[in-house]
Amino acid sequence: MAATVAWPVPFFLGGRLCLDFVNTVNSRTRPATKDYIPDVAALLGWCSQLAVFDADTLSRLQSMAETQPRVAEAAHARAKRFRETLFAIFQNTIDGEGPSAEALGALGELVSAGRQRQRLKKGEERFVWSWDKSRLDLDAPLQAVALSAEQMLTKGDLQRLKACPGPEGCGWLFYDETKNASRRWCSMEHCGGAAKARRHAARLREKRL
Repeated sequence: MAATVAWPVPFFLGGRLCLDFVNTVNSRTRPATKDYIPDVAALLGWCSQLAVFDADTLSRLQSMAETQPRVAEAAHARAKRFRETLFAIFQNTIDGEGPSAEALGALGELVSAGRQRQRLKKGEERFVWSWDKSRLDLDAPLQAVALSAEQMLTKGDLQRLKACPGPEGCGWLFYDETKNASRRWCSMEHCGGAAKARRHAARLREKRL
């Protein structure tokens, strides 16, 4: 499975793996009409798009899903629950509230499970964590996402964690890496431009009255 596939998610605007995972539904401010990871095949396709694992590992996980459909179905259910757990943690953080102990506990368990499936090795400039491929199963995507979330929550600037504002915006989460932290929308091409156009149309209607 190539990392350049265009399926299942059409665009990535979060700036962090964990945020792009939370954004795999098409709206957070309105009833969602599209789930981009409706099954494990799509979840692995998402991993391929973002090169979460190498092609050999993804192929092995795909074979595991195909030969163990009940295991795959259970893993997918866990993925959907964890997606909402992460969204709650991030939204609470944006709102200046403390996430629940239950949510943080669920994240911590996956972080621990992920680290147990990695090995510390010497890279070109520093030591790095790498996956022990022999120990990965269909929860590996969740573990990778959890490690991304742990990195952002413990080492990132949480003032830069934002949500595309409702009701005009979609509610997708993103990490604002602009120099002065001025980004407001998930993107101008999507919600920002549409909101600007609606405000312009409203001003024109007012002038005609």
